[in-house]
Amino acid sequence: MYASAHHVPPPPRTRFERFLIRRREYRYPRAWLTARLIAGTWNFFLGCLLLTYGFVGIGLIPLAGSALIFWAAYRIWVKVQG
Repeated sequence: MYASAHHVPPPPRTRFERFLIRRREYRYPRAWLTARLIAGTWNFFLGCLLLTYGFVGIGLIPLAGSALIFWAAYRIWVKVQG
């Protein structure tokens, strides 16, 4: 793969991305991705466990949190890869 002759700046981060992803996470992306994937998996497991025992209102909170964590991890991966 050849480098482009034209310098294309990365797209600006949205406010939502700035709120969820800190600057330090771009320095060591592999470590932060690992931490986010572990936290997202734990939140998903906890949400499913709460839903299984009938706590629907409380169980949806960790599931929504895990979706945000996985989305932020995906955005870090996309920015670093490309």
